[in-house]
Amino acid sequence: MKRIQFLWIVCIGAGLWACSSITPVYVQTDKVEVNTATQSDSEMDEMIQPYRDSLSEEMNRVIGYAKGDLINERPVGSLGNFVVDETMDYLVEEQLIQRDDYICIMNFGGLRAPISKGDIQVGDIYKLMPFDNTIVFLKLPAKNINEIADYLRNSGGEPIAGFSIDDKEYYFDKKNALKDTLYVVTTNYLANGGDKMSFLENPYEIVDTGIFLRDLLLDQVEDKDTIVPVKDQRIKL
Repeated sequence: MKRIQFLWIVCIGAGLWACSSITPVYVQTDKVEVNTATQSDSEMDEMIQPYRDSLSEEMNRVIGYAKGDLINERPVGSLGNFVVDETMDYLVEEQLIQRDDYICIMNFGGLRAPISKGDIQVGDIYKLMPFDNTIVFLKLPAKNINEIADYLRNSGGEPIAGFSIDDKEYYFDKKNALKDTLYVVTTNYLANGGDKMSFLENPYEIVDTGIFLRDLLLDQVEDKDTIVPVKDQRIKL
């Protein structure tokens, strides 16, 4: 007789509680023992169905409303702007950064699904951001802004906030001129050189907040309720 033991647990929105106000949501069940020698497929399906239903109910939960389509485009797209702008808003609201001190850069390829006009469900954010990427703060040499600008020109554009570029120059949103250090908000994936962003490697200092980008976006949508697409000219190529 062969016994298989299943532990059906789905953890949704797990984050670093100590560093974030995000409230994780759990769909959790008890441990179930299945005897494959005596239980039929239909019996197993009947046993599993409540867990499927719980997950489906959470993923279909409406947390906000999009007033227009959020689309991933280059050099600038409303979806990328949504991700970086909401990231910066959250970090400022939580007093983790000063907006004028930091720029933000994410990656175009990391945004895996658009968000359509209408109700935004939990599942929409999971489709957009299926990875467990965390928010990271970096202190870099000021000269690295030139490499960042060149990368953006060569790639055709990535989601950015706190500065803008054209085909010749870069411009900071903040009032103060750049001094010796460049402060960057990004993800742990990119900070480790993901998408060949080598200019983010070997920083003076790195702080991994442990805050999942996906959870941050879930929290922001639910808190703001209505998301207005923004497509501007922060990158002009």
